[in-house]
Amino acid sequence: MFSTQQGSRAGPARPVKGWCFTRIWARVLLLVLMASSLANASESPPLSEQADQWRATLAQAQRELAEDFPSRSPDRVMAQLRQLELEARSARRSAQADLETQQSMLERLRPEDPELEDDEPPPERYQALQELVQELEASIAEHSARQRLAAVTETRAAELVDSIARWEQQRFRQRMTQQMPLPLPGTVWQQAASDSLEFAGELLEAPVIWWQERRERDEAALAIAYFVLLPLLGFLFSQMLLRPILQRYGRDLSDSSPSYARRIGAAVADGTANALFPVAMVGLTLLALTLQGLLTGLFAQIVYVLALATAGYLVLFGMSRAALSPHKVAWRIVPVDPTRVSTLLRAIRIAGLVMATSAAVLWLLFLTGWDTPHLESVFLFFATVLVAITTGWALSPRYWVKSLNESRQAGPEDQAVANAEQQEEQEEQEEQEENQDDAQQQGSGYTLSRLRQLLRLTLMVAPVLALAGYSRLAYFTQSRLIFTLLIAGFGILLHLAIRELIQRFYLSQPKEALGRRKAFRSPPLNQTSLQGMIFWTGLVADLLIGTVLLYALLLLFGVPPTTLLIWTQGIFTGIDIGNFTLAPGNLLIAILVLSGGLILTNLLRRWLTRHVLPNTRLEYGLRNSVAAGFSYLGVGISLIITMGALGLDFTNLALVVGALSLGIGFGLRNVVENFVAGVLLLIERPVKVGDWILVGEHEGTVKHISVRSTEIETFDSAAVIVPNADLISSSVTNWTHKNRMARVIIKVSVAYGSNTEQVAQVLLDCAKKQPGVLQIPHPIVLFMAFGSSSMDFELRCFVGDTDDYMLVYSELHFAIERAFHAAGIVIPFPQRDVLFRNPPFPGGDTRE
Repeated sequence: MFSTQQGSRAGPARPVKGWCFTRIWARVLLLVLMASSLANASESPPLSEQADQWRATLAQAQRELAEDFPSRSPDRVMAQLRQLELEARSARRSAQADLETQQSMLERLRPEDPELEDDEPPPERYQALQELVQELEASIAEHSARQRLAAVTETRAAELVDSIARWEQQRFRQRMTQQMPLPLPGTVWQQAASDSLEFAGELLEAPVIWWQERRERDEAALAIAYFVLLPLLGFLFSQMLLRPILQRYGRDLSDSSPSYARRIGAAVADGTANALFPVAMVGLTLLALTLQGLLTGLFAQIVYVLALATAGYLVLFGMSRAALSPHKVAWRIVPVDPTRVSTLLRAIRIAGLVMATSAAVLWLLFLTGWDTPHLESVFLFFATVLVAITTGWALSPRYWVKSLNESRQAGPEDQAVANAEQQEEQEEQEEQEENQDDAQQQGSGYTLSRLRQLLRLTLMVAPVLALAGYSRLAYFTQSRLIFTLLIAGFGILLHLAIRELIQRFYLSQPKEALGRRKAFRSPPLNQTSLQGMIFWTGLVADLLIGTVLLYALLLLFGVPPTTLLIWTQGIFTGIDIGNFTLAPGNLLIAILVLSGGLILTNLLRRWLTRHVLPNTRLEYGLRNSVAAGFSYLGVGISLIITMGALGLDFTNLALVVGALSLGIGFGLRNVVENFVAGVLLLIERPVKVGDWILVGEHEGTVKHISVRSTEIETFDSAAVIVPNADLISSSVTNWTHKNRMARVIIKVSVAYGSNTEQVAQVLLDCAKKQPGVLQIPHPIVLFMAFGSSSMDFELRCFVGDTDDYMLVYSELHFAIERAFHAAGIVIPFPQRDVLFRNPPFPGGDTRE
C-alpha cells in the first residue's frame, strides 16, 4: 500500500513519488488521535457479550408477553425494554460517531497517488503505519457491526413495547366487556351471600391476627402509642399551621365583594384546612407505622384502603363545603340555590360516602382474591344503583341556579328562605344588570349544566348495564363520568381564576399609571399590546392545564400508561416530509431558540446604542447603521441556528438560493426587490398597519402590508397599492410612527392695538378647556410676525390620537372665535384705500 522509489548507485537518485518527510510527520501526528479512539473503543464491552445480553433481555420480554406475564408485571417488562431501547440508541450513536471518526482517519492515512500501490514495499520505518491501518480497519469493522446490532436491538425493543401496549388495551377491553352472572337469579344471590360472609370473616379476622403478632413481638404498646400519639401530634401541628394559612389566604369577612380569583384561593385554603390537613395527618401516621414495621399482612392492606377512601371522602366534602360557602355567601364560587344549600351538602356527603365505601370494598375484594363472579356481579349492581340514586340526588336541577350573582345576592340560607318572594320579584332586574362574575360564569354555567345532565343520564343507564351482566362496564362508566364532571368543574374554575390573575397582573400597574396620565391628559397607553400579552399568556396557561387534565382523564378511562407514553413519543417524534422530519419537540426548541436569539440581539443592540456607541467618535448616523447591522447579524445567526434546530438540510437551502439567484437574473429583480423591501418593512417597522402616512401625493391609513406591496386607504375610502420598494427608497411621512400623538397648529391674526398678552392668554385658555388637547406637552402661543394689516400668532398643542386631529382642529377654531368675540378682540382682514387722481378737463372744468 505504501511505497517509495529510490535512486540506484549507478545513476542519479529518483524522486520520492508518494512519501515525503513532511507528509509522513503530518500523518504520524494522527497516531495520538487514533490511539485515543482505539482506547475508547476498547472500553466498550465485547460485541459478543453485549449481543448476548441484549438478546437475552429481548427473549425474556417476548416470553413474558407470549405467556401473559406470569412472573413479572407488564410495567416492569416495559421499563426494562425502555431502558434497553435507550441503551441501544446510545450505543448506536456512539458507534456511528466513532465509525465516522475512524473512517476519516483512515482516509487521511491512505496515499493520495494511486500509482503508489504498485511501488516497492515501504522501508521498516513505515511498518508501524501499516500495522496501525490494519488495526483501524479492524476497529471500523467492529464498530460497523456494533452499530447494526444496536439498530436492530433498538427496533426490536420498540416493537415489543408496541406489542405490550396492544396487549394491555386488548386485555382491558376483554375485562370490561366480559359478561358476568346476572345479579337477579336466586342461585347467584346465594353464592354471593356465601362468598360475602367468608370475605367479611377474613376481614374481621385480620385485626385479630395482627394484634396477636404484635403481642408476640412485644410491640403492642408501641403500636398503640403510634396510633394514638401521632394523630394527636399531627392535629396539634395542623392547628398551628391552620390559623396563619386562613388568616393569609382564607375568607376576609370585611371584604364584601371579593374577586373570583380571591374567592377560589379562599376556597382552596378553607378546603385545605378542612380536608387536606386531616388527610396529611393520617398519611404521616401510616407512613410512620410502615417504616417501623408495625403494619403487616392483610390488616395493613385494610388500613391503607380505608385511609385512601377516607381521604377521598374528606377532600370531596371539604372542597364542596368550601365552594358552596353556606354562611359566607359573598365567597361562594358555584351557582347553587341559596334556599337548599344545606340539603345539597347533605346529598354530597351521602354520595361521597357511598362512592368511597363502594370503592374501598371493591378494592379489598381484588386484594384478597374474593372477587368471585357471583359476588362481584351482585356487589357492583348494588353499588351502581346506590351511586346513581345519591349522585342523581346531588345533581338535581332544583339545587342549582343559572347565575352565581343570584346565588350570592340572596344571602345566607335562612335569609334566602325568608326573602324568597322578594327574590322572585327582582329576578328580571338582576338579569339586566351586568356583573363581571355573571360574564365569567355564563359559559362555564352552561357547560356545567350540560355535564350534569349527561352524567345523570349515564347514571341511570349504569344499573341497567349491571342488571344485564356487564357490571364491570357499568361501574367503570359510572365512576369515570363522575370523575370527569369533577375534573371538568375543577378545570373551568382553574381557568377562570388564572385568567383573572393574569389580567390583574398585567393591568394593575398600567391602570394606576393610566389614572395618573388621565389627570394630566397625557398620551394614552398601548392597550392593544397588553391585551395581546393577556391573550397569549392565558392561551399558554390553558394549554398546559388542558394537557394535564387530558392525561388525567385518559388514565382514568383506562388508557394504559404504556399507550400514553407511546402516544407522547409519537407526537414528539414528528412526521416525515420528504427528507425532513417535522417534530413538535424540535419545533418548540426552534421557537425557543429564535425567541431567545431575538431577545438577546435586542438586548445587545440596546447595550451598544446606550453604553458603547455614544462613547465613540462615530457620528450619529453611523452609530445607527452599526447598531442596525448588528441587529441584522443577530437575526441572521438566530435564523441559521433555528433552521439547524429544525433539522433543515442546508444543501437543499443552497439549491433554493441558487435557483432564486437564477430567477433574479432572468427578470425577477423587481419582484425580489419588493419582497426584500417588504421583509425590511416587517423587521424595521417604519410603517405598520394602522399608521397614518403620507407617500408622495397619497395620504391615508395603512391597511395591509404584504411581501410585495402595501395597501393604503385614503380618507376618501379609496385603496392605493404602493410597492414596498417605494416605501424604502422614497421619503415617507409617518404621523404615528412612535406614538399616535399629533401637533395642531392654529394660525390667528388680530388687529393692531390689541393686548397681545390677553390674546395669548385667551388662546391658552381655549386649548386647556378643549378635552382632546393634551396638557403634557404643554400648549404654547407664539407671536410670529407683524403683518401688513395684523399681528400674527400661532397656537401649538398636541392631541393624543391622530384620529381626533380634525375634530380638535375644528373645535379649537370654534372656541377661539367665541372667546375673541367675548373678549372684544378683533380679527382683521386686509383693507386698501384706492385714490383716483384725475387730471382737470380743458376749460378748467373738473369732474369727480
